[in-house]
Amino acid sequence: MAEKLILLEQANIFLGDANPEDSNHIKLSSVALPALERITASHLGGGAVAEVNWSMNAFRALEPSFKLAGYAKSSYQQIATGSMERYTIYGALRNKETGKVLQAKSVVRGIIGRLAPDAFDRASAFGHDHGVTEVTHYELHVDGEEWFYLDYFTSVVRQFGNDQTQAARVALGIE
Repeated sequence: MAEKLILLEQANIFLGDANPEDSNHIKLSSVALPALERITASHLGGGAVAEVNWSMNAFRALEPSFKLAGYAKSSYQQIATGSMERYTIYGALRNKETGKVLQAKSVVRGIIGRLAPDAFDRASAFGHDHGVTEVTHYELHVDGEEWFYLDYFTSVVRQFGNDQTQAARVALGIE
């Protein structure tokens, strides 16, 4: 059976949870969820016919980004303090077969590590690119189902609710 075509049509980002007073849906120009990329180590055995990049069962730093139109005082406050914040990103997804609207929700815990204002051009909208670094927590839910969960401090990675890291935590004596 073919997988459903589900497209993102609209997005919003909140500092913290979904407080309607803190909505950025009007200012949000773009948002990029973090790339999920495994760390690998190259190995070429002495008698091997090919090199292999072995997965080290860890992910590269997760670094989502977003762009807000205009100026946002909160952005300058966050880059100045470097304090850990929670960002909640919502998306309106549409199942293209049924027309049903679904919710995507992503929760990120990190800091604004990059704030880059656009060059001014009277013919273009002015905004600020935001880069989130020091990400220690990331989760993605689609239509209420957990698709991905990673927490640095608890060493937990789950995919579709299945813990991928429990055996390693037991082996390390931390569970």
